Amino acid sequence: MNKMMEKMMSAMMKPEDMPGMMNMMLDKMFSQMSGEDRIQFISTMMPKCLDMIFAELDADAKERVAREFLGRMSRKLEDQL
Repeated sequence: MNKMMEKMMSAMMKPEDMPGMMNMMLDKMFSQMSGEDRIQFISTMMPKCLDMIFAELDADAKERVAREFLGRMSRKLEDQL
């Protein structure tokens, strides 16, 4: 995470490199978490992330994101039942 932040701050990271870097960071972070830590992370961070995502969107974009997110999350959650 520190390396990613350093690269971003020094403008060495291209925008197209960000998804790969974020995937690596999330993989590493979740691989080191216990089940309880993962539950706590999702319970705490998911609402915060959604607030940040919706903050600058207009009403149409908010609806589009909400519908797509609900569909994908519903399928993921149903797979666990």
